[in-house]
Order: sequence, then C-alpha cells, then structure tokens
Amino acid sequence: MLDLSRKRLNRTILTLAWPAILENLMHTTVYIVDSIFIGTLGTLAFAAVGQSSMILFTVVFVFYGIGVATGAVVARNLGRGDQKTACEAAGQGIILGTSIGLMVAALGLMFGEDLMVFLGTEPDVVERAQEYMPIVFAFSVLRLFIYTSSGILRAAGDTKTPMWITGVMNVYNILADWVLIFGIGPFPELGITGAALATGTAYVLGTVLLMYRLFRRHARFRLCGSDIGNIRSEHLRTIIRIAVPNLGEQSVMQCAYFSFMWIVTSLGTAALTAHFMTIRVEMVSFMPVFGLSMAVATVVGQSLGAERPEIAELAVKKAARIGLIAMSALGLIFVAVPGLLVGIYSPSPEVYDLAVLCVRIAALELPTSALLMIYTGAMRGAGDTLSPMLISIFGAIFLRIGMMYVLVIELGWGLPGVWYGTALDWGIRLVIAWFLFRRGRWKRIKI
Repeated sequence: MLDLSRKRLNRTILTLAWPAILENLMHTTVYIVDSIFIGTLGTLAFAAVGQSSMILFTVVFVFYGIGVATGAVVARNLGRGDQKTACEAAGQGIILGTSIGLMVAALGLMFGEDLMVFLGTEPDVVERAQEYMPIVFAFSVLRLFIYTSSGILRAAGDTKTPMWITGVMNVYNILADWVLIFGIGPFPELGITGAALATGTAYVLGTVLLMYRLFRRHARFRLCGSDIGNIRSEHLRTIIRIAVPNLGEQSVMQCAYFSFMWIVTSLGTAALTAHFMTIRVEMVSFMPVFGLSMAVATVVGQSLGAERPEIAELAVKKAARIGLIAMSALGLIFVAVPGLLVGIYSPSPEVYDLAVLCVRIAALELPTSALLMIYTGAMRGAGDTLSPMLISIFGAIFLRIGMMYVLVIELGWGLPGVWYGTALDWGIRLVIAWFLFRRGRWKRIKI
C-alpha cells in the first residue's frame, strides 16, 4: 500500500516515477545504440530497421491494453487491501497477454513482409527488412509478457524491479549488438540480423528475470502457481471489459498510423530515414512523462481503491505541473541544438538537413503531449479506458490523417508537414482530454 497522505504525495509520485523514467530511458538507449550501429551500415539499412521496428511496435501496442487493464485491477484491489484477489487477477492478465503474444508472433511471421509492401515501402528496403523483421516478430510473445508483468509490479508499487531488469536486458542487448552486428571475436558479422538476434535474446533474459521476481518467496507481492495455473473467468471478464476500449483505441490508432506511414513512405527513402531519426530523438524526450504517467496511474488506482478520490485528483495536478516544466525545458534543447541530436546517427547530408528541421518542429508538441499522457494515464489507472479511446479515435481519424493529407499532399509541405500536423494533433487532443478529466467520469468507474 502506498503512502497517500497529502504531505508526502510529491514524494510518493517521484518515488514511483524515477525508476519508471530510468527504465524507459534504458529502453530508449537500446534503440539509440541500435540506430547508431545500424547507421554505419547505410541509409538503406537504417530505413529497413526503422520501418520494421515501427510495424512491430504498432502491431504489438494494440494489445498493450491487456497490461493496462491488469494493472488497474491489481492497483484497485491492493488499495482495498485484498492482495489475494490482486494476485489472482495478475495471473489471469499474464495468461491473456502471453496467449495474445503467441497470436501476434504467428501473424507477424506470416504477413509482416506483405504489410511492408502494402505501405508502399521501396523494394530494396523491403528486401533488407527480411533480415530483421521475422526474427523480432518471433520474439514478440515475450515482449507482451514483459510489458504485462512489469505493469503488474508497478501497480503493486514496485517500480524498481522492472527498472533493474530493464537495465540488465539493455546492457546485454548493447553488448550483443556490438558483437553480432560487427562480428567481434569468434562471432560472424551478421549486420542487421545480429541486431534482431540481440533484441530477441534480451527478451528471453528479461522474461526469466521477471518470472523469478513474480514467484520469488518472501516478496511482499508474489504470485503462486495456481494464479497462472487456473483459469478464473471472473477476473478474465473484468480485465477484458476494461481492456476492450483500449484495444479498440489502439486498433483505430494503429490503422491510422499505417495510413500515416503510407504518406511518409511515399516521400521517399531519404524522408523516411529522416523521419525515423527524428522519432529516435523524440523518444528520449518522452521518458520523464512516461514515468510520471505510470506513477499517476498507480496512485490513482490505489487512491480510488482506498476511496480517496481527492488524493487521486491532487496527484494528477502535481504530476501535470512537473511534466509541463520538464518537457518545456527539453523543447528548448530541441530548438537550440538539433544538429547534435541528429548527428549521432551518421546521416547523409540530405537526411541530416531534413531531420534537423523536423526536430525543431517536434519541440512544439512536447509540452502538450506531456499533459495529454498524464491525463489519459490517470484515466486508465482508474479503469476508465473509454475516455482515452474516444480521444484517440477522434484524433486519429479527424486530426492525424486529415491534417497529414492536407499539409503533406495538398499543400506539398513534405516531411515538415508531417511534424507540424503532429504538433496540432497533440494540442487539440489535450483540450479534449482536459475537458473529459474535469467531468470526472474516471472517479465513478467500478472495478
């Protein structure tokens, strides 16, 4: 049980947030190191890995709602002091997430290449991507297990264990990248295939460590064999009920994203590469707010379980203030030194100039995206996945796709139009999220 006193609320939020921030920063570090290594292999290799990674991410992220829903149920029951039910629900979430992971892996192996062709990716990029995409899709079942299990621990108030496990995975991944991509010592030089194998085997390592932590004796929060050995339909129904709006949200979002990527891909390999380099830079900036949104979700869930909605609302206000200050400061860095942020990926001159411009434009979206993520994270932590779904569907259909088409195709702004449209999208969604948060539906959700 968290300390939910008003006097210590800032400390509670920051205690939960900093390990999550560091964990996500370490995840991003792997992407950055991958990108630095792969950037040395040329523009074609960078575009192939970037396109493959984003396809995998968008497909897998559709089902992250299982982890969100499981965490909400666990946090609410722990807030009530019912650890037995929390553990049973956690076990059912793991069963459901892992089963879906198997399905994603199978579908990715069968249709991943077809999806890349459907997006209009140039044939040379598609060919290189087959050295990477099938391998990372095969390991995607473990990615969903890791996400769900880490979310369970965070909901229980343990943000440090996922952080340490991520750290171990990332150290291994970086070393394996170096060895397998370039053929160090007795290992053959595998190029982007080596990067895929490094990522996949890091997932194996993370899964083993999380299994040990979840079932370790004498832990304050631990699972028993019966929690994952038996199907408990009442918990599965609750998780699915909460997860369905999130699954619907992400399905629409990712379909919209594929339409969005079709527009970006149509701009050519140089623009596609500059786009992925900008995303790599932007990912680092999101780490503070990711941690804050995870912390807020846990505090909100346990506060509502303890029947203290005023503490939940206060926590959101405090986190929003912290997030706004942090992301505004990062936005100034984006504007001041974009060349330093892009240059580490060894871009060609054409790609460099385009990526630098897009990084400066991306600075506009950092403050608004921070507040949006904190408000929607609070709603999901309360079990209100419907409100974020409505925001995302409206944004995806009427804002993201519509504005991209007008700015990029009709007005001919090219890749900068993509990033101007994204900034407008985040801003309008924030206004809607603030309105829905103020209405307070999230405080009335029953779990």
